[in-house]
Amino acid sequence: MSVSVYLNNLQVQIVIGTRGKKGKFQNSIIVEAPEGSIINGMVMDSDSFTSFLRGVWAQYKLPKKDVHLVVNSNKIPGRLVDAPKQSPQKMRQFLSRELSDMQREDEKSIICFNELGGAEKGMAKLYAEMVPHNLVKDYLDIFAAAGIAVKSITSAEGSIIGLLEQTVAKQYKTFVLQITNGNIVTNILWVNGIFNYINSTRLFNDHGTEAYYQDCARSLGNMRQFMMANKLESEIQRVLIAGTERNDISFYGQYVADEGINAPVEILYQGLAASSVQSFEAQKAIFAVSGLYDMGWESNFVNKFNAKSEEKKMDPELKKAIVTIGIVTGVMLAIFAVTLFLRLMRQKEYDALVEYNTDPSVVAQASLFDTLSVKRDALAAQANSIRNVLDTIETYPILNDEIIKVLEDTAQGYAKIEIGSFDAENGHVNVTATANDVEKINQYIDRLEEQEIFKEVTYSGYNMLQDGTWSINVKCIFAESVGREGE
Repeated sequence: MSVSVYLNNLQVQIVIGTRGKKGKFQNSIIVEAPEGSIINGMVMDSDSFTSFLRGVWAQYKLPKKDVHLVVNSNKIPGRLVDAPKQSPQKMRQFLSRELSDMQREDEKSIICFNELGGAEKGMAKLYAEMVPHNLVKDYLDIFAAAGIAVKSITSAEGSIIGLLEQTVAKQYKTFVLQITNGNIVTNILWVNGIFNYINSTRLFNDHGTEAYYQDCARSLGNMRQFMMANKLESEIQRVLIAGTERNDISFYGQYVADEGINAPVEILYQGLAASSVQSFEAQKAIFAVSGLYDMGWESNFVNKFNAKSEEKKMDPELKKAIVTIGIVTGVMLAIFAVTLFLRLMRQKEYDALVEYNTDPSVVAQASLFDTLSVKRDALAAQANSIRNVLDTIETYPILNDEIIKVLEDTAQGYAKIEIGSFDAENGHVNVTATANDVEKINQYIDRLEEQEIFKEVTYSGYNMLQDGTWSINVKCIFAESVGREGE
C-alpha cells in the first residue's frame, strides 16, 4: 500500500492506493495543517508540522513506508523543453544550460524531468525542473523526524502533467483541466495530444460564491490567449474540472460559454478509480492522487538527491584524499605517543587538565552551548525562510486606490471600464472596456500603453454588444512593486 501526500498551504491531501505507471486510488483524507506551518509548499514551523504529521499518521494508522510527497512551491521552477534524444547524463547537462536562467547563485540545485509524448523523431519533449538541493533535504528531514520514510518527491506541476499523460490525454486530444484548490485555480492545456501550457491564478472572491465560479471561468481566457498567441487553431473539446465538492456543475458550463469556450464541462474521472463514487472522491484530492503515478526515475527528486550524494562517495579523488588523511593521521598519532612518553614527568599537570575537562559542571556548560547553538541555527533558518517569502511578496504589485484611479482617469472620456480579476503573483489585472466607438477603445489602449506603471498591455476579443457598443478584454501587466511606493 502506498501513501501520497500533497502540501500547499494549510490544506494537506493524503491519498492511499497503489503507486505505478497507472496509479490505483483507494481512499483519501484531507486535513488542515497548523496555521502558519506551511506557506506555498514550504514548511515554516518544522516542530509544529512534525507533531501534526505524527498525530495524523497515528489517528488514521497510515503506513510509514512507501510514502510519496507532492509539493507545490514557487521554489521549483519548471519549463517545457524540446531536446535531442541522448543519455540521461548528457540530457541533464543539456538541461542545465537550458535552465541556467533559473539557477540561483547562492544555492545548489538538481535537475529533474518527465518525458512527455508528442516529440518529433529523434527529439524528446520534456517538462524539466530546477529543484533546490536544500529544499529536498528539508522535506526528507522533517518527515524523518516524524518517523516517516519518504520514497519519492515530485512537484505538483510535474505530477499532474504525468497523470494527464496517462489518463485524459488518451481519450481527448485538445482539452483544459481546471483544478480549484482554495483561492488558487490551476489551468492545464493539452493541444492535439500534446501538453502545451500550465498556469495558476489567485482568486479574491469567496469560495463557492457565484463570483468565485465566474472568476474560475474567466481564468480560462488565459488558455484562449495562449492558443491565439501561438496560432493554435484547434478547438477545445472538453473542459474538465477537479478539486470540486459539487456533483452538479451544469451551471458552470454557462460561465465557460460566456468566455467564448463552447465545450462541454465535466468533472474529471478518467482512469482515477474503479467506480464513479471513488472517482469523485479522487478528483477532490487530485494533486495527491497524481503522486500515485510514477513518471520514472528522472522525475523523482529523492533519486537525484541520493544519486548526487552517492557520486561524491564514489569519487576517486575523494578516495585518494581519504587515504592521504589516514596516513597523515597515523604519523600524527605516532608523534603524539612519543611526545606523551617524554612528558610523563609532567603527569600531574596532565591529570589536572584531564580532571578539569571531565568535570561535570564543565561538561554541562559545553552541552548547554551545543543545545543553544542548534536552536540558534534552527531559528536562523526559519528567519531566512520568512525573509525569502517576504522579499518575494514585496515584489508583487498592489491594486490600491491610486492605481485604480490611474485606470479610471486613463479611460475618462474614452471608454467605460470594469476591473475584473487581479493576479498579484503574476502582476496583472484584467479590465473590460466598452465604448460606442471602436476608435475610442483604440485611443484608450494607446493611453494605457503610455502609463509608466504598466510593463505591458495586451488586449483581445473585440465584441459588439446587443446595445451597439463595443467591448474588449484588456490585460495590464504591472511593473514590479507598483503601488508599494508609499509603504
